[in-house]
Amino acid sequence: MSDIRGKSRRLDGVRLPSSTPKSHSTPFLPSASSSRETVPALSRKIVAPPSSRPPDIRPPFSVPKKPGSSSAFRRNFTSLWFSCASKMSRVRILFSHPRVVAITVLLLSFLVLGFFGVRVVRSGFVFQGKVLGAATDGYGELSRAIEDVKLRDFSASGQSFQNAFASFSEASSLFGQWNETLIEGTRFLPVLSKISSGKNLVEAARDIAAAGESMTRVGKTISSLDNPLDASHRSFLDVFRSIEGDLRTTEELLSRALSSIEKVSVNDLPEDKRETFLRLKNRLPEAVAGMRVFVDHSEVFSDMLGGNGPRSFLFLFQNNHEMRATGGFIGSYAFLDMANGRVRKFFVDGIFNPDGQIHEDIVPPMPLQKVSAGWSLHDSNWFPDFPTSAEKAIHFYEKTGGPTVDGVVSCTPEVLRRFLEITGPIRMEKYGVTIDDKNFLALIQHQVEVAYDKKENKPKEILADLAPILVERIFGKEADIATKARAFSAIEAGLAEKHILFYSRNRDIERLISKAGWSGEVLPAKKDYLSVIHTNINGYKTDGVIDERIRHVSQIQDDGSVIDTVTVHRTHRGGKTGFEWWDRVNADYLRVYVPLGSTLLSAEGYTRETVEAPLDYDRLRFSRDPDVERENAVTKIDPASGTRISEDAGKSVFGNWVYVSPGESVEVTYRYRLPFRVECGTDRVCGSYSIIFQKQAGSVGSELLSELRFPKRLRVVWQSEKNLIPFDGGLRFETKLTHDRYSGVVFGERDL
Repeated sequence: MSDIRGKSRRLDGVRLPSSTPKSHSTPFLPSASSSRETVPALSRKIVAPPSSRPPDIRPPFSVPKKPGSSSAFRRNFTSLWFSCASKMSRVRILFSHPRVVAITVLLLSFLVLGFFGVRVVRSGFVFQGKVLGAATDGYGELSRAIEDVKLRDFSASGQSFQNAFASFSEASSLFGQWNETLIEGTRFLPVLSKISSGKNLVEAARDIAAAGESMTRVGKTISSLDNPLDASHRSFLDVFRSIEGDLRTTEELLSRALSSIEKVSVNDLPEDKRETFLRLKNRLPEAVAGMRVFVDHSEVFSDMLGGNGPRSFLFLFQNNHEMRATGGFIGSYAFLDMANGRVRKFFVDGIFNPDGQIHEDIVPPMPLQKVSAGWSLHDSNWFPDFPTSAEKAIHFYEKTGGPTVDGVVSCTPEVLRRFLEITGPIRMEKYGVTIDDKNFLALIQHQVEVAYDKKENKPKEILADLAPILVERIFGKEADIATKARAFSAIEAGLAEKHILFYSRNRDIERLISKAGWSGEVLPAKKDYLSVIHTNINGYKTDGVIDERIRHVSQIQDDGSVIDTVTVHRTHRGGKTGFEWWDRVNADYLRVYVPLGSTLLSAEGYTRETVEAPLDYDRLRFSRDPDVERENAVTKIDPASGTRISEDAGKSVFGNWVYVSPGESVEVTYRYRLPFRVECGTDRVCGSYSIIFQKQAGSVGSELLSELRFPKRLRVVWQSEKNLIPFDGGLRFETKLTHDRYSGVVFGERDL
């Protein structure tokens, strides 16, 4: 199973992503603790897979010609052997025999050990001592540099990183006495592989030390940042531009270090150092990806900071305890005006204040008519495709008298919770509460629903008061570099997990946002696709106490057709929490997005219900939204199940009402035929199957179990991920859907 944002490749004309490890990227700073793994953006570039043909075998060295000597004998023997091996390679059935390959490897090892064994024994101890001494000095300086960064002593840390770089460079130069090609060749030989591992490990450390020196300069600049809401603060745009070069340098150095570390065999390291090495090897890709977030998408950040002229943004705060298509119910909003990296205007307000100023009556989507006769800003995020819903929000905001904005940013309470993990508890004297990351949701919800001043009628005021305190704690003068680094990591994690979404009306910038994977758009899919979308309509905040498990089974039939069965299991953990908004019935309009043209075969487990229009909209001259009308025009009701079948964002959509009471569970199942087949050609090469699982924005992650079943005549010749577990009749995997996921296989025809 691979992250959908990985790179892709072509195999037999089939677009298939390669199995790259998922990346929950966090910016690399020596003092920052990495909280997560992401995520690079979805790439639609297709490249051919690497050839599986073994490389030509050549002697790794030449022996001086001395007639009658043992060297001449070895040279002649080597020449004879490789001549034979070359001829054998022309006879595929003979050369592919495992014994021939094994004998070749053994003889190569014997020859190399014979030629160079004496040299290694004679100089190895001296060589090892020099390398170890220089490397030990380097690691000592590296440790001191990290401690200096934690103390914000950037002058000392910069010097320590320089010293570490010098020591590791000295250790690396000691390998210069060895032939580069030979050192690389030792990777594949017993005993001598330690030479290659040592060289690559030292070079990785040298590049990390150099990267640390660059990041010291970045850290020093970031530490100078002040509260952005303070009019006298330094321009964020100036700061970003000043560190961009060092960020690029750091990304290049860390990428090179990662390449070196990939060539190190953990078995060549002392046992007491292996755990530390593996920790570095696992975390380095996150650091590289974290740098790329800023390096590859600098144009996006520059534009948002007002680098291309003043920019204004509408922020939508979506409560994912009351799920809506793009993340949650919009209870609050903010307006931000930026120019040249400085905040010109910022305020937070409750969503119903502008909603009360709307000057146009608009017909809402049918399911929303159950609770609202008109459509407005707080219900604007009906469509799962965030760019579409963002445009609706801009439209409604303008109708309320608000200014035209350049883009929309949405976020869920999960982002604020992660900020509170960084800042620690915050005392709100005005409200008599202390807020931390564990009680945040319950306290805020209680204040908004119950404890607010009924005369002033400002239930969301606590959020408006909390926002500047959080900003001051994270970016104020008292905040250290580690705090700021962790905040950037929290933002990056929010982007990767779709707790933060961006939309820009500038098409060029929006394309960059889409490439980064931050747009929240419904993804295209060549084959199978699944996205389960919940819309809480009059179901209180009960999504905060719902556990969900999705089971997906795709069955390839004997005729090549494919039938999917999707089961959504929801369990309500509320009922005894003591909070009314968590102890009520969860009312959900469930939509399942599948490939366009899929045919529904059956559906069960939901509540069959219809919604009547509360008003005569035509007589009252309500306006009609073109996107809603387009959806209504193609919607039909399945006569057997009553399921609403519609089309949206290039997908077929199955919709039903689902209710689950506190302490109970519900299970909804859809069975449908996909609009494509998996067929075999005359060359015994069959087609492929692939699927994109797209998580709902704002979801904390449903449990996902997927199975692909196929006839015995088919065999898998390629799969996207090693952790696709084979079982009798197919493949399966299980994961938590915190990110969009991809899985794919290519089939061949089995000899029966």
